[in-house]
Amino acid sequence: MSLTVADVMRWDPGAVRAVGEAARTRAQTSLDVANSLPKLPEWTGPGAEDAKRAIEESRQALMKDANAALAAARRADAAAVNVQIVKDNLKQVLDAAREFGMIVDPVGGTVRPGLGALGTTLDYQNAAALQEALQRVLTQANSVDEQLAAAMDAADDVVEVPPEARPIPLPRPGATAEEVNDWWKSLSQKDRERLLAEHPPELGNLNGIPAAARDAINLAVLTDDLNRITDTATQHGVSPEQVLANPGFYGLSADDVTRYTNAIKVKEGLDHQRGDDPNNLRPVMLWKYEPLADRGQGRAAIAINNPDYADNTSVIVPGTGSSVQGGWLSDGHDDAIHLWDQSNFGDPDHTHAVISWMGYDAPDGFNDTRVANPNLARAGGDLLAADVNGLWVTHQDPSQHVTVLGHSYGSTTVADAFAGSGMHANDAVLLGCPGTDLAKSAADFNLDGGKVYVGSASTDPVSYIGTAPEYLHDYLNRKLGYPVGLDAGLGIDPAGDEYGSVRFDAEVVGRDGLDPGDHSHYYDMGTESLASMTRIATGNGDSLGEEGLLAEGRRQPPLIPREIGLPWGGKIDLPDVKSDLPGSPAFIDPEGQRPAESITGDHAY
Repeated sequence: MSLTVADVMRWDPGAVRAVGEAARTRAQTSLDVANSLPKLPEWTGPGAEDAKRAIEESRQALMKDANAALAAARRADAAAVNVQIVKDNLKQVLDAAREFGMIVDPVGGTVRPGLGALGTTLDYQNAAALQEALQRVLTQANSVDEQLAAAMDAADDVVEVPPEARPIPLPRPGATAEEVNDWWKSLSQKDRERLLAEHPPELGNLNGIPAAARDAINLAVLTDDLNRITDTATQHGVSPEQVLANPGFYGLSADDVTRYTNAIKVKEGLDHQRGDDPNNLRPVMLWKYEPLADRGQGRAAIAINNPDYADNTSVIVPGTGSSVQGGWLSDGHDDAIHLWDQSNFGDPDHTHAVISWMGYDAPDGFNDTRVANPNLARAGGDLLAADVNGLWVTHQDPSQHVTVLGHSYGSTTVADAFAGSGMHANDAVLLGCPGTDLAKSAADFNLDGGKVYVGSASTDPVSYIGTAPEYLHDYLNRKLGYPVGLDAGLGIDPAGDEYGSVRFDAEVVGRDGLDPGDHSHYYDMGTESLASMTRIATGNGDSLGEEGLLAEGRRQPPLIPREIGLPWGGKIDLPDVKSDLPGSPAFIDPEGQRPAESITGDHAY
């Protein structure tokens, strides 16, 4: 990855010169010790020969070390000179740009007339000339950086090289997952190890970096967040709770407290999903960790198993009321655990990974007015698409199967990620979906040969929100003074029979009419919905029909009746002519007519 202006500005030629001086000191020390070795003994015999050999071997080793250190010093000296030259050249260009009123983008490397410039032809000619000069400096810098890297690698074998002697350039902000992956592959093993040791927080969340490296970095950052409080408490002889109650007194900030409390929640999530059976611990990884995001509610993603090597990867997206701060990763949520366990039981011939993705700002609850409009779903869709698309970049086999599952408002987020943000995955699963916003049909998901699968219990009231016409949401919102903003409603119900989705059985055992509680049972062990999702997640969604797990879609009321009553009792079924009542919602749910005995909880492997 090419260096930026910001990268060159971070160079410290003085630190490089100091490395050369340290190497020369090492060389002189080795020479002094070599010269101080005793003369060869004058006596003869086996003992004398052994002593001569040992002294000579020590002298040769010291001389070899001195020569290596001296060579490293010379290379460091040469690199320091060239680093200084590049720095001076860059300063000249930046000074000229400032004099002419130009603005230089330190990351993008562009030069343009500033606000104070006249915007004349001469201004743009000056900008073009400075742009050319800047590009020459950056080309020179990339060549010198190779020399600097080689010099510091050589010096690293004889002295300790401080990080400031050669700052490792990080990917530019906004770099694609492909660009980040190319950058990571271009690093030497020493540079990778050094980055893992330094663990800059932003690095663990960059798509394009392998999952194992992200896990190592994020765990190190999480540990720092925990230790910042506990170490302070130990130093002052108080409890962590006392530090949290008055962080300023101990020289800490509110952000330090937020990082600590969310680190606790994420650690609890890791422990929860790992399990407590020492003979059957799940292999968990911290794939994403942003404890200060979303006004302190935090973002994180925990993977069970390494998604870079799994044959099948599932990404679970939660809905309203979910957050890191609120404990979604641990507090009784076994969604990922159940799906991963069942996937391994149901398809032991393949490897599976499941990611619990708490990576966006979900509505705080059903009293949060944001739950009634799609703004958070669209913003979350951008984040989700970037993360899921990054999975394809780091995966070791392009034939992997990826399923993205969303529950409640999370299903709207999943729909928007596909329809509005270009997310690439094989299959989509929408659970208890209140509407698919930007996706007006399954075709809008743009799946490559996959399907949109829908699980909507007939007694889940949230799943009927999308059956109401959009104009009704808009009308009520307008009449009430726009309490949820300009956008009202979350779109169409994907469980409708004209949406183009594949609906699977998702009824709740012991159902008894519409019940808000039935919105939260889709991942329960033994349910027909979890059994269906397991088949989809393992790439076997086409087997749902064979397993008797397919459900009819919801439909509109008919314009032509499907039966007539006889005067003396009974009825006659009429041919099912497709003639729905225009403009009516698809609220008639065939699943609601299923006999109770057909809904069981014995579908687990």
